[in-house]
Amino acid sequence: MVTAALLLIGSISIAMPSKSSRKISKLRIDAKMLGCKISSNLYGKNKFKNKNSFDVSYQIKNVTTLKEGHFIRDKNKFILYSPVKLKYLDHFSDIERMLSDMPESVNEIIFSNISISFLWKESDGINALETILEKLNDLKNL
Repeated sequence: MVTAALLLIGSISIAMPSKSSRKISKLRIDAKMLGCKISSNLYGKNKFKNKNSFDVSYQIKNVTTLKEGHFIRDKNKFILYSPVKLKYLDHFSDIERMLSDMPESVNEIIFSNISISFLWKESDGINALETILEKLNDLKNL
């Protein structure tokens, strides 16, 4: 009888999400409301170079004039990973300056024709995400 009760309690506690799981779940729902698409990096093509424990990437629609570019955080600033030809744009220093204002929780950003994908530390919360989205949106003014 005691074994059955322990088995029942154990299986119920395993099925219940933890406090951190609920927090991440709420954050991802809020992120979707802000227009982010969240996708897994565990399967399929992963263009990110960061090998840290980021299992999801966030995407937003690219409304900037920057239609290709891959930036990786190195210490406290972003460096251009590819394509090198971006360094020769007249306004590249403006792009670098705007990316340097990005919260430290962002580790990598990829610009494509359709979207901007980025990796960030979700544990920093929705306020950090709102700041990231605002900074990326500011790039459209270049």
